[in-house]
Amino acid sequence: MYPTLLSWGPINIHAYGFFVALAFIVGIAVHIHLIRKYGLYTEKVWDLAALVIIFSIVGARFFYVVFFWGNLNNFWEAFMIWRGGLVLQGGLVFCLATVAIFLIVKKIPFWKFFDVITPGMVLGYAIGRIGCFFNGCCYGCVTNVPWAVKFPYLSGMRHPTQLYASGIAFIMFIVLLFWLGKKKFDGQIFCIGLIYYNIYRFFIEFIRVNPKMLFNLTSAQIISVIGLVISIWLYFYLRKKS
Repeated sequence: MYPTLLSWGPINIHAYGFFVALAFIVGIAVHIHLIRKYGLYTEKVWDLAALVIIFSIVGARFFYVVFFWGNLNNFWEAFMIWRGGLVLQGGLVFCLATVAIFLIVKKIPFWKFFDVITPGMVLGYAIGRIGCFFNGCCYGCVTNVPWAVKFPYLSGMRHPTQLYASGIAFIMFIVLLFWLGKKKFDGQIFCIGLIYYNIYRFFIEFIRVNPKMLFNLTSAQIISVIGLVISIWLYFYLRKKS
């Protein structure tokens, strides 16, 4: 893999950090475009963008430290995010909480806004997973499939689960954009995005290398089951309410 994209004297551009930054830039650009298109734009949106970047990274790293503390050599490594180690579900939880609080405080239409930002979030995820591939983290188990990849310092050919995730997310992005203009009620696109994500994440964990926890499931699978139940309930609740 290529954990360092460019090295020039004391300057090192890490692949993981580069793609995470690119994911935020592209995702926010899509957010702003759709927010303008659907008449939700205000100058306050830029304040929200800054808060989302900060708290998404904090949440993603916090979940990683909590669930994978044993992977860290010392306390200070908990802050070295450029080496990899972000749990998407943690970033998603913190991100959604930040957006929800912001919308309530600023009195911006709640579920309509969530619908509009969902495609951009998915696109950002697709780009971020490419960074995982270059970094060599979030890899899959040993396999004999023709497209298997050899990761440095790991034995055997393995599933490129990072690229699977990225490909699925790009498809989800297109599907969500299509449905955004055809939605039947506010909150529908957001719920569909959550349902798709939790289903995909649950099943891809079977070919990813992650420690098993309760019921021989990984932490991501446990969170996905909980997230799927909540998102399905929310979908039907919002549809009935509308």
